[in-house]
Amino acid sequence: MFASGESGKIQIAMTRPGFRKGRPGGPRTGVPKDQGDGFLSSALFSQAQILNLMKNEFARARRHGIPLGCVLMQVDRLLQLVDLHGVGLRNAVREAVGNVVREKTRGADLLGATNDDRYLLVLPHTDLEQTRVVADRIRVVFGELHVAVDGRELALSLSAGISACVDKQTMFFDSLVAQAEAALECAMQSGGNQVVSFGEAQLRGGGDPAEGER
Repeated sequence: MFASGESGKIQIAMTRPGFRKGRPGGPRTGVPKDQGDGFLSSALFSQAQILNLMKNEFARARRHGIPLGCVLMQVDRLLQLVDLHGVGLRNAVREAVGNVVREKTRGADLLGATNDDRYLLVLPHTDLEQTRVVADRIRVVFGELHVAVDGRELALSLSAGISACVDKQTMFFDSLVAQAEAALECAMQSGGNQVVSFGEAQLRGGGDPAEGER
């Protein structure tokens, strides 16, 4: 994959084989047909879209008593790197995140980009430990990407904050997002390149108590 930036050519490629050719889990449910595949880099759900989809999934999880996982991700030091290498790097990273998540999650999972270079991943039928497995898998694979700017190697890493609801104690979907956000902040403040749950963030003093914490 190539992107043109202010500083020249940017290349991001997988460093090892093993990525699935297709998306398991069948067609995505609850997504308008004209939205296409939300994991394609050109069609990542917007912040408004992913929050609306998460709200719908949260309501369904509460109604049927099924778990729902939430992952909020951010590439470490991205703002500083974009300042150095140009906006082409941001676009290339956005595509790379979409590709990694698309290949390492199910067809029913939902990914959107927020307005602050973060990515919200919604995982239906997924409890906290399962959410951690998915988030850590994405973190590891993203860290193995081959990234070069003008032929020079550039190390990228990703941090993630996770939360989940497994019963009806969590009353509002935005509480789940706020928990993941607090966990992400804790992960980044602790050096990045790690996955932190909201409960762990509280233990480290990096998250405020919130209703329905899981």
